[in-house]
Amino acid sequence: MYRLGEPATEEQGNSTNVNGVFAEQKESLYWTALMITGDAESARQCIIDATGLAQNADGAFRDWLTEWAHVATARQALKTVRLPIREAADQRRETSCSHRKHAPFSPAELRLLHEVNARGVAERLDVLARAVLVLYGCRRLSFTDCTLLLNAPLQCVVDGFCRARQWFQDSVAPTESLRHSASTRLHALRNDPDGVPVWG
Repeated sequence: MYRLGEPATEEQGNSTNVNGVFAEQKESLYWTALMITGDAESARQCIIDATGLAQNADGAFRDWLTEWAHVATARQALKTVRLPIREAADQRRETSCSHRKHAPFSPAELRLLHEVNARGVAERLDVLARAVLVLYGCRRLSFTDCTLLLNAPLQCVVDGFCRARQWFQDSVAPTESLRHSASTRLHALRNDPDGVPVWG
């Protein structure tokens, strides 16, 4: 056990870094796992399991370790929903997407997405779409990596992200657009020197 004032061994230092990253990223990691599993208890267990995996990994850079924590948590979450993912992929095997390019979420979109109740998303998107939303859309893994992690055909993975992106555009982006519009109008009203509402 490490005591304050004693030099930490490399192993103790790595464990402290790992625990620190998981503690700092707790809410975001929980969101990642909950978005994939759709179940709060499974999500909490995924973080515990990923923390154990992370303590055995050697990571030199904090940014890498933070990203690794998210991917490790996602991998643990995927283990808990392997069968539902396979079933979702089987149901959508014949589907395809007509779009040519699917960009992952931008930093601004990610901020909006993290404000969304992940349990609510589970009611609107199947587990395959949620998993691709996290892996490709948020964590920026390639579609090829997603197919390997999900053990699903490429067209199902692309279709899953297409559906997740469409859900985002229909459900999350308009809310932010309305919020931004109202904020802009309120700002214009507050800054009008005569106190007369000028919206243009």
